[in-house]
Amino acid sequence: MTEKPNPDENFIVLKRGLQAFQQQRLKSTYADMLKNHEYRKMANFFFERLYSPEDFSFRDAAIKKLNKILKGAVYKGMASAMGIVIVLHEFTDALDERMVEKMVENGFGPDLTMDQYQEIYRQLDNYDERVHQIKLIITVTLEFHRLSKKWIVGVSLKTVHTAAHLLGMSEIIDFIQEGYDAFRAIKDMKLIAKTMEERELAWHDEIWNAGDHIPAKVSKGQK
Repeated sequence: MTEKPNPDENFIVLKRGLQAFQQQRLKSTYADMLKNHEYRKMANFFFERLYSPEDFSFRDAAIKKLNKILKGAVYKGMASAMGIVIVLHEFTDALDERMVEKMVENGFGPDLTMDQYQEIYRQLDNYDERVHQIKLIITVTLEFHRLSKKWIVGVSLKTVHTAAHLLGMSEIIDFIQEGYDAFRAIKDMKLIAKTMEERELAWHDEIWNAGDHIPAKVSKGQK
């Protein structure tokens, strides 16, 4: 990956514009989930909290700090899951910043059009990385749902909650608790995960094929 540019004001504005575009795309792709009573809480957590065009640097730093401090003090599976989330976020953030670099190169402003978005998406020429990102999202989704059904995770969260407040990190533990509650409310996550994977791979391949790209590897299910 290329070295990250200095986060000057224009770069940050463009990054927020990119994130806003992606958030609206996700809301459109999963409009049915947002309307479904069972899935609404989880969908809102994804699209309003995880993919919101805001500066979440405090959250990301707090997750790393909390994970390091509590490693060995909470249920091992929970600490491991937090580690996966960190990997996913850093990978996704790196891809976003590379797209912003392309926005700068092409002279695009923060109010991206669909054509502009798809053009810079293809210009990165990273088909396999995008497929990996989708697979990682599905892995995290299934793992957190599995953990949300374990009583020991609820106990661990109470431990984390107390420690986080003592460390002045109440905001991040509230964020984690919100995610836990959203996942726990879902009965069958496998169906949702399968739907998410199919839709994201279809969206990815649609963009790629529109630019006459030939991927190095063909995603599952594509002819």
